[in-house]
Amino acid sequence: MNRDTEVLVALSGGMDSAAVVLQLREAGYRPRALFMDMLDSETARRRARTVAEAVGLDRLLVENCAERFRHRIIDHTLAEHAAGRTPSPCARCNAQIKWQLLVEVADRLGIFHIATGHYVRREEHNGRFYFGRGIDPIKDQSYYLWEVPESSIRRAILPLGESAKGHVRQNLRERYGLTALVEQPESMGLCFLGGISYREFLRSRLPVDTISPGDIVDREGRIVGRHDGYPLYTAGQKRDLTLFDPPKPGENWAVMAIDAARNRLIVAPSETLYCREITLTDWRATLPEALFTDPETLQLAVRGLGRNPKTGCRIERLPSGNLRATLLHDEAWAITPGQPAVFYRNGLLLGGGILTDCRYE
Repeated sequence: MNRDTEVLVALSGGMDSAAVVLQLREAGYRPRALFMDMLDSETARRRARTVAEAVGLDRLLVENCAERFRHRIIDHTLAEHAAGRTPSPCARCNAQIKWQLLVEVADRLGIFHIATGHYVRREEHNGRFYFGRGIDPIKDQSYYLWEVPESSIRRAILPLGESAKGHVRQNLRERYGLTALVEQPESMGLCFLGGISYREFLRSRLPVDTISPGDIVDREGRIVGRHDGYPLYTAGQKRDLTLFDPPKPGENWAVMAIDAARNRLIVAPSETLYCREITLTDWRATLPEALFTDPETLQLAVRGLGRNPKTGCRIERLPSGNLRATLLHDEAWAITPGQPAVFYRNGLLLGGGILTDCRYE
């Protein structure tokens, strides 16, 4: 048995991980599949087994990680909202559940190679391993992998990083005849919501006294409206703001900050929510010194998709150990504490951190 050809694939039950199994087998690997049961769901386990059979796997490993998922992801998500921050459960889950557990099981089985269906590339530079943006800009998932350690990246095989989603779908349908798999609805949103909205989830899971009406104030502290409970809002939000005086024509107000201690939202005209100086905590980087050199080629991404600042970012280490990022040629809009900020250079994911603050003009 050649251990160099064995690879453990994270099989989710969707078309992307199924495509990975098929591509790896064609490339000469012997894939084995792992389903991570994060919700203790028989329906999800059955779906994953069906997909495993469809791609020719006679066995599917199932790892129940529901308790770990509840503690590290769901409880953390609720605690962050209770503190007035907006977390990114998917980014945290990738590092602390999916990739970590994939490595743990691979080590248990004596398998070095691991594989996932992420639309992201693995690149090596000067002996270091990084994630690189996937070639499909709409599906690129590198932003959500900023916290995955290099030790896991160097073991990864990522077939879909070189593919467009449409090509993967077409290949599964026309080459492998997996029409039913291709046509099944693609999972959208957070997996733990169970068919309810994010607001409904927060209302049902946070302590009753955490979600209570409070004041909306402007930057000078004047009360200008009422809100339904601060955990239900996020920085930059324009909807569901009940203001006493309707905005003037052409004027848009948005949440600038959340004051959890006083149960209030601070709002401001949306055009004033641009900033150049951003503070990050809990940061990591594959090669930390790379963040502090050549600022003209460094890009800071503050959201997975959508508008991000242009390239040009200077990084300074603060006495607290946090980082200050200063955008050189552009501004970021409505920085959201609790969300990741991710560093790229020439398409390579260098690292990232958690947004804590920004300096509005």
